[in-house]
Amino acid sequence: MHIETTRLRLRALREDDAEDLARIFSHPSVVQYSGGRSPTLDQVREGIRQHISGYYRDHGYGLLAAELRDTGEIVGRVGFLETEIDATGDAELHYHLAPAAWGNGLATEAARAVLDWGFEEGRLARVVAVIHPDNQASRRVAEKCGLTFWKEMELGDSGRFRVYHNRSPAAD
Repeated sequence: MHIETTRLRLRALREDDAEDLARIFSHPSVVQYSGGRSPTLDQVREGIRQHISGYYRDHGYGLLAAELRDTGEIVGRVGFLETEIDATGDAELHYHLAPAAWGNGLATEAARAVLDWGFEEGRLARVVAVIHPDNQASRRVAEKCGLTFWKEMELGDSGRFRVYHNRSPAAD
């Protein structure tokens, strides 16, 4: 997967992205609604290795590094992970950006581009976004991208989350 937008280059993760991504995930505000704990550098590195060694191949998609086209600076990660809701395998939209990249539409730009790729190139029938009910910014991004509220669900010890979804135009 490689996607270009007006301001971003979304590309497959590389091992040398680990330090930049670990720095982004070290901000408590970035992980506040997704478990609240920042991964260690080793955990970030291992996640990237897993994506490189098989996730992209096995699923045809995955998480991507989001870098600014003008500078090459990594400002976050966006893409899909496989999830299961109601015993159905779905692509779950993820987006985590550095706080310095918030508030200027980059998350929406990246999420729209990934969704377009997923429906057009990835031939996905449905995409979901699982969002903490207090995460208003993430909810706004999902809604701007055409995802609509579907239902609430419990996620183990993590509590209640809201699930948004969007079906591929081809699936209707």
